[in-house]
Amino acid sequence: MAKLTNIDSEVQRSNFFKFDSIGEFIVNMFQVTLIIGSIMTFFYLIWGGIQWITSGGNQEAAKGAKEKITDAIFGLVFLAAVWIIWRLIIYFLGITSSVRGPFNLKLPQP
Repeated sequence: MAKLTNIDSEVQRSNFFKFDSIGEFIVNMFQVTLIIGSIMTFFYLIWGGIQWITSGGNQEAAKGAKEKITDAIFGLVFLAAVWIIWRLIIYFLGITSSVRGPFNLKLPQP
């Protein structure tokens, strides 16, 4: 028979907006900025797609919509690159123990 455990004690609760130092505040605000930027860029991509669908053969409207889609994809790639660079900086400086939030990935140790 399986042993029942207290699941509440095993779940770690993360206080994403709680910080004890200015470094944690900067890390949390950087992560919030990346999340908000990603959401805004995704909606810009959807807006461009809707404009392209509703252009109705109008070449100017289709061109503007394609530019929006291109800009949104570039923005998502840029945000992904910034996030990767940020994670590499955190990893190589060895400050992963103070980083909290939804993007706290465990990187393999050499």
